[in-house]
Parts: sequence; structure tokens; C-alpha cells
Amino acid sequence: MSFSFISKISLYLFFIFIISCQNNISSLINKENINSVDYNYQLETEEFLDFSLYEDYQENVFDNYTYKASDYNFLDKDLAVLKINNYEEKYNNNEPINVIYLDESIYSINKDGELLKFDLNNGKLIERININLDQVKKVPVSFSLYKNDFIIAFISGEVVRINKLGQVIWLFKNQNLLNTPVKILDENLMILYPEKIIFLSILNGDIIYEKTFKSSNIIQSSGGKIANYFNIVFFILPNSEFNSLDTYLMEEHNSNFDNIELNTSLNNLKDQIHIYKNFLVYFDDGNIIHTYDINKNNFILVDFRINNSSSAILLNNTLISKNENFLEFFNIQNGNLFSRIDTNKILNKKSKIINSFVLNKNIHIFTENGEIIILDQNLEIQETVYLKIKNINKVYNYQNKIFISTAKGITYIY
Repeated sequence: MSFSFISKISLYLFFIFIISCQNNISSLINKENINSVDYNYQLETEEFLDFSLYEDYQENVFDNYTYKASDYNFLDKDLAVLKINNYEEKYNNNEPINVIYLDESIYSINKDGELLKFDLNNGKLIERININLDQVKKVPVSFSLYKNDFIIAFISGEVVRINKLGQVIWLFKNQNLLNTPVKILDENLMILYPEKIIFLSILNGDIIYEKTFKSSNIIQSSGGKIANYFNIVFFILPNSEFNSLDTYLMEEHNSNFDNIELNTSLNNLKDQIHIYKNFLVYFDDGNIIHTYDINKNNFILVDFRINNSSSAILLNNTLISKNENFLEFFNIQNGNLFSRIDTNKILNKKSKIINSFVLNKNIHIFTENGEIIILDQNLEIQETVYLKIKNINKVYNYQNKIFISTAKGITYIY
């Protein structure tokens, strides 16, 4: 047998071996529901994405931070949808305003600071209620429920508690810009001004605590961020200063997290903070994950970078990131990849994730273009729902309903 023939046979067997190995690798990746294109992350093989419901609510209280699960089924085409013109104007980079069910009616507040009352059954405006305040501009930044009263915060810096007739119970005046929704904590209100945090008594509007955090950073137009773990509140001020407070002692809470070096770019609008069990996640500048164990007072993940992320949302133990071609699910504890899903055929490349939560044991991912990706517990797509709604700026759930707000000042209630 000639050497040339042996060489050709060897070369042929070598190619078969390489192709076989490639097929096995491709099969393994597909089995994990991960596309091999641009695959740079380690697969998660020991943990699973958490589909549990971690609700955050108090009875008879509703604010921008409330999460109470719903069982709405977006696959049921026969369910009714209400359309409410609650803001009565396009939002101009300000926070979308909640709508609230109370005593068989729907309430919200419009661009001029008027209390609006809608019919529960058809969404039509029943009454426009004037609130007797002396301020010139009454542009609202948040609208919350406390028992049978409403808490309204205005961009002018003022915060007021009124009843459903529009009568003022108390008014807190402040001359600072306010662009962060107020948070209700037990019997207190937490307010983030550009360089100051204030706690008010929700009963009478008196100041309980205040502290200033000076910074040379630019004030963010989208406001600050708030998350709490029992009595510890973590927050980012609009000037990008990060800090935490013990609400029992009403003093600063010191921890090893204070030593972290965060990006302080001119635009920190993409920063997010998130609590999962005993873990605090700081998603810095929309592309870096820091995960901190609050109980052990140490970091378990630092400076983990997400490549090419155009939008992202934190859900339980995962960060869901979208780029032009994929949805990626990262374990917040170690940076490993739960899954990567090719979205070229189902999502607009420029779609951005607005929110994500668990409904009926499935993950629902909402985009600004009205797309809903429904994933089962194997992270396989069960359905893609296309709502006839564009320019979505907020999705939230409470009172067993789903609320979808748009940039035009309209809210759809499912």
C-alpha cells in the first residue's frame, strides 16, 4: 500500500473525527438551549433559574415598588382589557403614573395634578377632582395608596396626603427637584431628592430623618433607585451616590459593600439594584454585575461584565439581558449562563426589555414594542404574544391585574 494512499485515508479519518466532535459539542450546547454563536460564557450546570414568587407588598398599600403576583393568562384571547387615559398627555422623560383600584372605582392623577376617577367597568372618566394646593406647577412624579388615602409626590418637591375627595390631610413642602417615586415603608415615607434622603411620618408629614450626600456627579433625570432587605434600605440618589440606612436605628448602615468601586460616568441611567434572598445585586452602568451577600458581609461576584447588552432586567436569581440577536440568562451568584435564546425570528432587534415576572409558573418578558415572550421552567419558549401596544414605558402588577403604561399617557389594564 502506498504512502500517498495511507495519508489520504488518515486525512479522511481525521476529518470525520473533527466533524463528529463538532456535532457532539453542538448537540451539548443545543441541549442546554444555548446557541453556539459568540458563546463566551460558562454554562450553569449545578443551579436552576428560580421561578418562585417573591412578592413585596403591604396590605392596603400600593406604590411604585409594590409587587403582588397576578394569575392573568395572556393566552386567553377572550379576557377583557380596559384602556385608561390617566395622564392625559405624553410623558416627557418623567416617571409613569400608577392607576389604583379603590372602592369600586379606578383613580389616577394627570399631568396637571388633578385627581381622576374612572368607571371600573368601562374605564370612562367619571369625575375630575381638583386638589387645593398653592403650587404653580403640579406635575406628579408618583401616585400611591395608603389605606383609603393617596400619597402624591410632585416634581416641584412637595408631597401631599389626600383623601379620595381630594381633601388635603397634610402637605410637606420642599424646594428641591423630586424625580424619584416615593416609597412607603411601614408608617414612613422615603423620599430621595437629588442630594438628600428624607423620611416623613405618613401620619402627619413630619420629618423623622434627613441626611445630605453631596456629590460632583450630574443629577440623573430618571431619579434614584431603592431596594430594601428587612430593616436595611439600599438606595442610589439621583446624583449617583450609593448608600444604605438602618430604618430601625435611623442611621447609616456600614458594610463591606461601601468599598466597591462603581462606574460614575456622566450617565448612570442604566444602574439597577436588586434584592434576591440575602443577596444584593448592583447592576452597574447596564453591563457589570456585582453581587454581595448581605448576611456574610462579603462579595460573591465582582466586576462580571455582560457584553453587548442593549437592555436588561433582574428577576430572582437571574439577570435577563437582550442584545440584537439573543436573550441571555445569567446566574447572579457566579455569572454562569443558564441559557441563551436566539430571538432573531421573534423579536425586533431594537426591542428593549421593560420588565419580567412570573405568571402562572412561566416567565413573562415584556418589551417596549408590546412583545411578550413566555418561557416555561426549561427556559423554552412556549408562546410569543404580540400586543397591539407600542412605546411601553412601564409594566407592573397588583390587585390581581397587569398594568401596561405607554409614553402617550395611556394605561391598559389586563
